[in-house]
Amino acid sequence: MTRKFNTLPKQFIAIVAVAAFFMFSIGESFAQTKTLRIANWLPPMHLVVKMLNVWGEELSKASGGSLKVEIMKAPLAKPPGQYDLVKNNVTDMAYSVAAWSPKRFHLLRAIDMPFLFSSAEVGSASLWDWYSKNKFADKEFNDSKLVGAVVNPPHLYHSNKKLTVLGDLKGQKIRAGGYGIGILKKLGAAPLFLNPPSTTQALQKGTIDGTQFPWEALKGFRLIKYSKNHLVIPNGLYTNAWWLSMSKKSWQSLTSSQKKALESVGLSGSRLIGEAWDKSEADAKKAVIKAGNTITVLNNADTEKLKKIVSFVEEGWVAKTNKMGLNGKALLVDLRGTISKYK
Repeated sequence: MTRKFNTLPKQFIAIVAVAAFFMFSIGESFAQTKTLRIANWLPPMHLVVKMLNVWGEELSKASGGSLKVEIMKAPLAKPPGQYDLVKNNVTDMAYSVAAWSPKRFHLLRAIDMPFLFSSAEVGSASLWDWYSKNKFADKEFNDSKLVGAVVNPPHLYHSNKKLTVLGDLKGQKIRAGGYGIGILKKLGAAPLFLNPPSTTQALQKGTIDGTQFPWEALKGFRLIKYSKNHLVIPNGLYTNAWWLSMSKKSWQSLTSSQKKALESVGLSGSRLIGEAWDKSEADAKKAVIKAGNTITVLNNADTEKLKKIVSFVEEGWVAKTNKMGLNGKALLVDLRGTISKYK
């Protein structure tokens, strides 16, 4: 006697298979959704924090919604210690100013050279392009994953004292950082380094006479009423490179498509942040004018004098780069060519 077994209709089996596939896909999608926490040391309403959130939105779009960013509220380290947070896998991502770790980020600081550009968008796009093309992240970010590199608008001088020519800086106590300290010393000023958030209180108390900052920082750190005189340097005195990096552990935890999304917003994200910085710069300058402050553009004679004074910055960078086995002069020629491409 032959025993018969009932078999399921083929159509039913196919439906079950398709449903299982979609259930698996949906489950996998949810499992891969990741929130990247970015360490923060600036006030929550500061422009940089706002820009990082906008950058996060771009990243979310590029990743199909599988990546999001969260800006942390309480600082985990002082600004110069931010890189250690990603190096030691304390947080997913961190950002800071390259000038505060000059030995580590020497090549990134090529963009800090005086008189290169006046637009943060141009500078940011050029920096990412040039630095990526030369694969310098392999040297300077070898224990993390660089995902963003931008610049702030170039610096100018702000003071409570008269400030119309270079000679007015002599003897003034000016908050500075990076190459600005050496430049101010050559101008006869008395520079001192302060983290940006500490500058407001120092100006309020009279500990310093003035500061070097882009316009937007006056608004961001509430400095407009504490610095009534402003000296504009044509085509910008110099700028600062900023980096945004990810811990290797967090990078390795991403899917291949998420990694691709992060890499896809390198140049576009840099331009986006630079463009926002330029807009904020213009808005802050309008606020300074509205406050009735005195703005002076450095005259031609002093500008030419300043160019000669700051030549030591480029000479020093080239010499140090040559010691690394690279051609410093050729790299700066290449950088200037890259900047011309974006102007």
